[in-house]
Amino acid sequence: MKTNLRDHFNLNFPAVGMGMGDYPWNESHVATLKKGIVLGMNLIDTAESYDKGNSEIIVGKAIKGLREKVIICSKFASDHSSYKDVIKAAEGSLKRLQTDYIDIYQFHWHNPKVNMEETMEGLKMLKEQGKIRYIGVGNFYLGQLKEAEILGEISSFQTEYNLFDHFIEDKILPYCEEKKIITIACSPLDQGRIIPDDDEEKTKVFNAIAEKYDRTSAQIALNWLTMHPTVIAIPTVSEKHIEENAGASGFKISKEDFETISSLYSRKPTYAPVDKIEVSPDGQSNRMVYRTKSEALENKLGFIPSPSDLALYFSEHPEEDIKPVRLISDGKGGYSLVEGRIRYWAWVIAHNGQKPIPAYIRKKL
Repeated sequence: MKTNLRDHFNLNFPAVGMGMGDYPWNESHVATLKKGIVLGMNLIDTAESYDKGNSEIIVGKAIKGLREKVIICSKFASDHSSYKDVIKAAEGSLKRLQTDYIDIYQFHWHNPKVNMEETMEGLKMLKEQGKIRYIGVGNFYLGQLKEAEILGEISSFQTEYNLFDHFIEDKILPYCEEKKIITIACSPLDQGRIIPDDDEEKTKVFNAIAEKYDRTSAQIALNWLTMHPTVIAIPTVSEKHIEENAGASGFKISKEDFETISSLYSRKPTYAPVDKIEVSPDGQSNRMVYRTKSEALENKLGFIPSPSDLALYFSEHPEEDIKPVRLISDGKGGYSLVEGRIRYWAWVIAHNGQKPIPAYIRKKL
């Protein structure tokens, strides 16, 4: 099944493509990617920062002899947002990918320290030179997307989207559909957490629907996502999972089954008091974290955007909805913060710790 926005591009988008992600990549993955291409997963999403550039090198080897059949999406790091740096970053990606052009070249994150107009001028120059075909954005808020659109044509919007995280459904997804901006959904299975092992209700429902269509539960969860105006980019490191992911398209679950699956997950976040939240050192992906407000304000780890940058954005755009953070409840009114730590501290700074933060609640990490 193809996305209904594919005609906006001179590209043949699949319903389900491949995402690289920031994982270790090596020569053994070349055959896996080639198999995905053969199975119709002809979109590959990568970034210059993934595995310190090695991700792009592996993609370059995988697409050799198949370049015209593949849609390559790559992203430049936020600290490469100046006119000079974004051009240099693209040229580095082209070299690693061993190709003359990148189909979709995207902001990985917005860098508030660099005027967006400067970044867009660099991207438009790359487009004029034929080094990139389309310009996209990643991890933007709606106001940032609209600002980018004023400065040039934006063709794609990449963000997390899955059954657990519905953040983009209310405003961003309808806006992108209206503007004919393709939405690329990353982390479509929530890093394997969509159907928790200890959730008997979800397991029972997914097993029953999967049996009905002779598919796996993961394929059903992905197929649910294909019924939205999105293209899926799912990280895959094994040939077995490539086959499974490719089999998530080519069929359509019924409206009744779609609604049944939707009913298992809450679309609306919980609002949690920030003083009841402990910043866990053991969050998703084991990323480095700030444990205190003072550490967040110092930003010694050099995050871009920093907590203070994002706090200023929220203060200046009170109409903007924050992407919910992810918490684990202790069952006693308290929570551990496991994802969204930059957003959490930005919210605390922007509202001086006085305003509850939107959150999705998990039972476990």
